[in-house]
Amino acid sequence: MGRYGARWEGVLGSFLEVQVLAPPWRGAGALRAVLAEVERLEAVFSRHRESELTRLVRRGGGRPSPEMREVLALALRLQEATGGAFHPAPRHGGEALRLQGKEVEILAPLDLDGLAKGYIADRAAEAALRAGARAVLVNLGGDLARKGPGRAEVAVEDPLGPDNAPPALVLPLEEGGVATSGLRHKGPHLLDPRTGRPAPGLQATVLGPSAALADGLAKALFVLGRKGFPLLAAFGAKGVLFAPEGPVPGPEGGSDAQTLLQPAKLL
Repeated sequence: MGRYGARWEGVLGSFLEVQVLAPPWRGAGALRAVLAEVERLEAVFSRHRESELTRLVRRGGGRPSPEMREVLALALRLQEATGGAFHPAPRHGGEALRLQGKEVEILAPLDLDGLAKGYIADRAAEAALRAGARAVLVNLGGDLARKGPGRAEVAVEDPLGPDNAPPALVLPLEEGGVATSGLRHKGPHLLDPRTGRPAPGLQATVLGPSAALADGLAKALFVLGRKGFPLLAAFGAKGVLFAPEGPVPGPEGGSDAQTLLQPAKLL
């Protein structure tokens, strides 16, 4: 059993970094399987090139693929659970889509970036396991998905520190996902869909059962602030808000919530 890794730039407008634990004769194939799955799903969810998503929006609906339907259903679930703090069309607000049997009606220009990137990372990790990897960590532009035995240590950057600052915290990730939403790289770009104005947060990080859920919940926590912590518990997730005075753990894990702020030992 060996450890193998690869990194590609320009994937989904960002980067793709993969680490796998696999037998020597399976390592390269597992890495290729991850890249192939990411490229396949980019053709489903991309807003920046011709894709299934752009065609559905242009036509006002149609019959979505199983992958698209899964993400749209999760988007509606999160929209309802967050009271609109997460939204599949954040610049539009209101009702954005209707799932009707096997069809979907599109009522607004959808922006699934807040969910699809985590979903793609999850599916890419599953592809590595099917290709023979024993464990895999996929980092797709900062959204992380991990599957298999063992755990990884995920460093979360300080939203106010310089580029060479030490991590603000280190999270232990077993099976599931980690996602961060914040201002550090793009400035105040995250809208509160309920008001149409930039949300006033600094940074939110969520550790969840999947990268897709972590992705959507990190954006909801950023918008909702401390009011978002009960929502995380309902989805089996934990999170940390970053305020100007430092990281703030949520109460959803009781005493265990403090472990989110403890640097994990490298294994």
